Amino acid sequence: MRFTYRTGERPLAGYTVKRGVGKGGFGEVYFAVSDSGKEVALKLLRGGSDVEMRGVANCLNLKHPNLVHIYDLKEDSHGDKWLVMEYVLGESMAQVIDRHPNGLPVNLAVEWFQSLARAVAYLHDHGVVHRDLKPANIFLEHGSLKVGDYGLCKAMSLTNKQQTRTVGTVHFMAPEISSGNYTKSIDIYACGVMLHEMLTGKLPFDGESDGEILMKHLTATPDLTGVPEPFKAVILKALDKNPQKRYATMTEMAKAVDAAYPTQPVTPAPPMAKSVHPELIAPPTPAEKPPEAVPVATLLPKAVPVAQPIAPPAPPKSIPLALPISTETPSRGGTFRDRLTDLLGSLLQAPLVVAVGIIPWMAVTRTADWATIGRMGLISLAVTWAMLLASGGARYKKGDTWGRRLRFASLGLVIGLFAFWLEGWIGPSLDSGYDESPTTNSYLFGWVNLPARSVPMVSGYALYFACVFGAARWWRMAARDRKERFSLFPPFVAAFWGLVLSFLWPWHSANVEFALIPLVLGTIAVQWVSPWVAPPPPLPKKLKWRTR
Repeated sequence: MRFTYRTGERPLAGYTVKRGVGKGGFGEVYFAVSDSGKEVALKLLRGGSDVEMRGVANCLNLKHPNLVHIYDLKEDSHGDKWLVMEYVLGESMAQVIDRHPNGLPVNLAVEWFQSLARAVAYLHDHGVVHRDLKPANIFLEHGSLKVGDYGLCKAMSLTNKQQTRTVGTVHFMAPEISSGNYTKSIDIYACGVMLHEMLTGKLPFDGESDGEILMKHLTATPDLTGVPEPFKAVILKALDKNPQKRYATMTEMAKAVDAAYPTQPVTPAPPMAKSVHPELIAPPTPAEKPPEAVPVATLLPKAVPVAQPIAPPAPPKSIPLALPISTETPSRGGTFRDRLTDLLGSLLQAPLVVAVGIIPWMAVTRTADWATIGRMGLISLAVTWAMLLASGGARYKKGDTWGRRLRFASLGLVIGLFAFWLEGWIGPSLDSGYDESPTTNSYLFGWVNLPARSVPMVSGYALYFACVFGAARWWRMAARDRKERFSLFPPFVAAFWGLVLSFLWPWHSANVEFALIPLVLGTIAVQWVSPWVAPPPPLPKKLKWRTR
């Protein structure tokens, strides 16, 4: 994933970019730190109209414990708009659902949905529609759910002519969006889709293309296979094709979800938490009393980001605060298309890095023979490509170290054969060996004919590169989540194993520099061209309460 700004740059006065964290339809999001040390998220807005910028300004003063806070809207020296937002140190709901393909525990899904309902109801009460509700825009931090990406929501009073563009993700788009109808009912529809996905791990409408999915939203009945029986009626009403037949408000839908799961244990809210949670789900009117709203205990997240009493009550045992982690390592490179794009980009950049890396070797050895230079460059490039393919061309289960080593060793064997072929094609080494006998032997049932003196060379090249490739865990230097983008440790390891296994090298034919330089240069090139995501900052230490 390529970002406009890199680590250390200051595109906006007062803030230093640490790393890019995501891209969306409206721009790019960066993790940054202010000059005073405050961690924030900076969102670079692309192509926003004046109407949309006014919508952003309307959201600056929205404050809710289940919303990602927006601090400011700024403009840089190039005229680009930036949103300064709260940085949420946690994963998205989409990542959690991906780890649970059969759905979340029902009590946890209900708890999270009620927190989501409170946030969306608060937006609606303040006259705005989110328009892009989906699990990827919902974040979890210390047990608290926060809805993000609402800074580009629409005011309910805007006319259809003011709707400058269609937004949203096709899996969560209500049918009426096709006609430019942006009322709060489209958020209720999206919440119905998310409730279905939380309970089952699957979407109610899916297909091979965006067009097919949109057509199902317009005409098909949602697939409720796997939805617990009490929730089917709730989801069917929320996903009705006619907006008038859906729930009128998010408060009404939240009550229906609460009624569908009556066995959920109710725990009194902490004493200090009550004052920071006004009845935002349903603002009381003279004719409506607060007790008619959704029960506060079911709507509050179990970890409230405010000061707690000295002895906070323990959470109910029936609600898991930590989800079980799957034993299979999740993909860190996004979708298969993203991983393939990153791999192809790395393969295309490798020749340039290798070419630059050969220059110091040429200067030290004062080599001017283009055949020798070409041979060194081709072997180095082959080593680099092989390590990239072995690192990013397949997905491995956690702990499958020997499977990875076998893959690397197999590619090393191929590199050895390629190096042998270059030996005979570029240089006349085969004519100046230790054995002057012109005897030719047949191998592989007569398919391959080689001079007898070349057999030790083939085995030497093949065994050398196979053993070196299988000796270390080279895939670590290409991992997206490695600690540093570049480290000197892999080149030192390459030089060490190259020297240790140099007894396999055909000394009588080739200079040992063709054994060491390609390995060292390959480890350098792989690190520079492999995608890298800086590790997140360490979690803040928990405060310890002292009792007298």
